[in-house]
Amino acid sequence: MRFEDLSRENLWWKFGNEFQRYDRHLKELKEAFIEFKRKPIDLAIGNIYVIRGMRQIGKTTYIKQTILRLINEGTNPQTILFISCDRLSSRKELHNLVSNFIQQNIEAQAIYVFLDEITYLKDWILELKTIADGNYIDRMVVVATGSNPIKLKEKAERLPGRRVEGNEYYFKPLSFRDFALQSIERISEFTPSKELANALNKSKNAILDSKIDMDNFNISTIKKALPFKEELDWLLEMYILTGGIPLVVNDYLAQKYYHESENIDGKIYETFIRLILGDITKLRRSETTAKEILKNIAIKYSSRYSFTTIGKSAGGIAHQTVIEYLEMFENSLLVDVLSSYDFTKKSPRFRGDKKIYFSNPFIFYSINSLLTGEDGFTASKEIISRNKDVLIEGIVENQLAQTKEIPYLREWNTYLWFYYTSTGKEIDFIYNGDRYLGIEVKYKEEVSTQEITWAPKIKMIIVLTKNQFEIHRDMLFVPISVFLVCIDKSQKTL
Repeated sequence: MRFEDLSRENLWWKFGNEFQRYDRHLKELKEAFIEFKRKPIDLAIGNIYVIRGMRQIGKTTYIKQTILRLINEGTNPQTILFISCDRLSSRKELHNLVSNFIQQNIEAQAIYVFLDEITYLKDWILELKTIADGNYIDRMVVVATGSNPIKLKEKAERLPGRRVEGNEYYFKPLSFRDFALQSIERISEFTPSKELANALNKSKNAILDSKIDMDNFNISTIKKALPFKEELDWLLEMYILTGGIPLVVNDYLAQKYYHESENIDGKIYETFIRLILGDITKLRRSETTAKEILKNIAIKYSSRYSFTTIGKSAGGIAHQTVIEYLEMFENSLLVDVLSSYDFTKKSPRFRGDKKIYFSNPFIFYSINSLLTGEDGFTASKEIISRNKDVLIEGIVENQLAQTKEIPYLREWNTYLWFYYTSTGKEIDFIYNGDRYLGIEVKYKEEVSTQEITWAPKIKMIIVLTKNQFEIHRDMLFVPISVFLVCIDKSQKTL
């Protein structure tokens, strides 16, 4: 990479904090309908940070925001280096750029190096090892991002003792709580109903005060958000349609309020389809096989079945091949494969039936568009009209999985499962906190206690309903939108 190209990527060398006026990512952020923000990482000198997440959900913009924050806090702009690794030809080119930058700042007390999309380079892990073992690491902060979570997960495991421990993060779509908190004020500006706008604005403080600790569930906390159920239901409709992906949310809201047209640009669905197919191609897997398995996941969404069943339904694919592809999809953050739980053995039934959810509803819509060739927005509206209950169950799973996950130390499948009896009765989710919680999704007008399945060792069952709020001795009925807005994601999910 020529120096002039590198200089264009590092506009703060010329303009300091005014670079935000010219940087493409920050300009797009300012022009977006809502300027969504993520939790900042506390960057400590002498550490390497790794951020895992799909493309097109805002990682590069997050890095630019971090750089702006550093400069505003007094960091010398000349000591900050940003490299788009997908524009480099080799690890050697990356090594030369980083080495030259270190030499240029050899007297600096702190050097910041941001390596965006590092997984595009072969043997990128060797460069991080070189930096970690070098003489200047005690004066450096290195942040590496990647949109191929498989490679990040596999390779990062080879960095023991190299200042990465405790410094890995997930970068995922916004939770419903984050979406609501960050969109309420802006949406209320465009809402023609003064009553709705006022209720939305007043709901913000109630939401802030109603965060649930799933490990120590407190019913009284939920009550603070209950008066705003109607407004939360309305916001949840938008969330179901957009999946909380900032790019998608902003496109939808801009068309809705600027152009008075309810739509999402078809190019966005196509972008996600290309990302999904790109990961399959890079990992040298069969696109045909992948499509067949994804098709079966979509058809059997939220149902329980075995790997063998998927293989047979997908045209006779061997169950071991099914397992390999599902692991690929799971590591790519496309799906969550949920195991059933055995209370007798106090462990998941790894040989039992599974339930498979797409990691985000918008991923579901994009894959459906890929498989059917239908227009993404039209198809997504049709899916929602037919299968809203199934989509909501998937969103509940997605949000529960994020509540306390920590890369390597506590993956979500160590505290979230489902349960079924020998007679076929089920509990949608088993959550292991300081006690076992059963969580059942019943998106309908009326739910009775007789409809709910119990299991041994469960101390409480939370029934997520369309409208009901009832407190029983060991059972709680809560409207789904209220529950979702009260649960937060872990500190390791940005």
